[in-house]
Amino acid sequence: MQKKVSDRDVRREIFKEIKPFLKEKLGKFTHQKIDDNWHFISLGFVRDEMTYVFGINVGFFNKEELEDHYSHVGMNILVRTNGENKDLRLKYNNFFDKYLSGWINKTPERYTSFRGGSGFEYSRMKGVTEFKDEQQMIDFIKESITQINNIYPYIIANPESIFSHVVRAAPPWDETILEIALNLSN
Repeated sequence: MQKKVSDRDVRREIFKEIKPFLKEKLGKFTHQKIDDNWHFISLGFVRDEMTYVFGINVGFFNKEELEDHYSHVGMNILVRTNGENKDLRLKYNNFFDKYLSGWINKTPERYTSFRGGSGFEYSRMKGVTEFKDEQQMIDFIKESITQINNIYPYIIANPESIFSHVVRAAPPWDETILEIALNLSN
């Protein structure tokens, strides 16, 4: 299965299946990233001068640093903790740490980006070898997306107004996480 998901056409077919579901449950994705370590679609969010605040990523990841193979499939939420307004960034991290505790299946890890960002990665992933076929991967990803949708009511509650002014990291720039959560919350 590992070599199979390294085939871009196989990943493209899986993404075709999950993109409409992702849009329906979490909102329109903002970007796609492909390299040797990952192939994912993402919903990135920014706030005022803070720029990137957090992102929801869905796809394939090379967690075992195997050459030419993606070792895991699933989702992660990256919460940036360095940069402008560290106190508010800590509140985002505390929020996701609390509300993702039943969703994650890996211990939260520190991450760093090539752009200088650092923070925490909350992930729900499985090794690609744990799946017998692509449909099992699709089902796992859809289940993970549904569970993230379940935290939208907590975002809507907007504790300490931390989600006020948080917008999609792509046009339309005025679409807030609160609007997205209100429109798509179950």
